[in-house]
Amino acid sequence: MLTSVIGMRQTPRTHLPTGLLVAGLMGAPRRGFSLVELLVAVFVIVLLTGVVSLSVGRGGADLVLESEVRHVAGLLSFASAEAGLSAIDHGLLLSEDASSEGTRYRATWLRRFDQGWAAPRTSTELFRPLSLAEGYDLRLALEGQPEIDLVSVDPELNPAPQVVAWAGGEMTPGSLEWNDPRTGDLLYRLEWDLLGRMTVMPKGVADEAD
Repeated sequence: MLTSVIGMRQTPRTHLPTGLLVAGLMGAPRRGFSLVELLVAVFVIVLLTGVVSLSVGRGGADLVLESEVRHVAGLLSFASAEAGLSAIDHGLLLSEDASSEGTRYRATWLRRFDQGWAAPRTSTELFRPLSLAEGYDLRLALEGQPEIDLVSVDPELNPAPQVVAWAGGEMTPGSLEWNDPRTGDLLYRLEWDLLGRMTVMPKGVADEAD
């Protein structure tokens, strides 16, 4: 049966409001950050952090120096404990680093063998040679001994350490100072007694926290 065209009903089109259409598009799932984009963001953060560190100036250098002083104090205490546990003398040799263009010093940990002093034969990373921060004058003073000049040494000659942690639990008493080479001001002093007790002294004043 034929149906009249006039009798057909035309379904009206539904028009969505513009606001609903935009909301639907905004609710669509978004693409996440790619690895390259994340790396670029991290790189920018690192650059900004470097700029901030440079703007901090001497404050940042003071934090680095304090960390170094406390690190050396911890290593000396560890060497003393290691000497007592192993019943073998350990020592610290401080010398000028000849490979550095500026003023820099090197801390070398040694152990007494039958043939003399040499680097400890251990897998621990703690007794690896330590390069101290550049730009400071280092002064070592030992109780009952004349002034000590920290000069470059030849490791092939098996030099003896200045500071010795004896197997009996005692240590050569003394102090180590970090000084500003421009003004001569004392920045940090590390002192230790016969029993190996460490005292960190910013500007020569004992730290109450220690």
